Amino acid sequence: MADIIQISPVSIYQDIELSLTEHLVPPVVHVKQFDHKARKIRCALYANNVEYTIPTDIILAYSGTRPDGRLFQYSTEALTNDKVDLIDNRLVITITDFMTEVAGRYPVDLVLLDSDGDVLGSFSFTLYVERAATSNRKILTATYASVAEAVRNGVFECFTTEDGYFGINSDDGLGITSGSYSDVVDRINTELVETSINDDGYLVFETDERLGLIFGMDDEGNLIVDYKEEN
Repeated sequence: MADIIQISPVSIYQDIELSLTEHLVPPVVHVKQFDHKARKIRCALYANNVEYTIPTDIILAYSGTRPDGRLFQYSTEALTNDKVDLIDNRLVITITDFMTEVAGRYPVDLVLLDSDGDVLGSFSFTLYVERAATSNRKILTATYASVAEAVRNGVFECFTTEDGYFGINSDDGLGITSGSYSDVVDRINTELVETSINDDGYLVFETDERLGLIFGMDDEGNLIVDYKEEN
């Protein structure tokens, strides 16, 4: 019997040094567009060339504005903070999905605040989000299950062609236009519905239940398809 190997979530740490007193060129952190919480920045702080001891009772926060003008801000005061932490005198921040959604280069500011909101120190780095080969996250990270779910949630019409083929229209957000190709979408098309005749002579429709399609016939023998049905 083959052993089952479970792969833990990947975390990539990048170490940078920041100064509270010197006017240095902000370090550049490179990430890939659509990175999913995989990269963490571990910051060592210095003051007058001496490592700064970060108080454990301060408020840590970081913020920035993406190239599309949308702002983000994360803080240790969040209701459920999993983005920024102080570990072994290192300020550790997570590069979130929101930060990597849009390609481009922009500054990220980090601040240390006391309980009254006064700034104890501030510094910054430049985040360089390298453009992904496709601008559609759903296709970049496509699995059969995720594409089936997108198709299922977007179905708004079922039809049959003049040649007798069954088809659906789905506002799935995948961006697969005429002339484009995806292995996973091709599998969806193939497994959308299969028909056969059973031993009793009845026409049987088979489909992947994850697509949420239920086939049947009315009393007059017309094909009925219900969609967006729960499992």
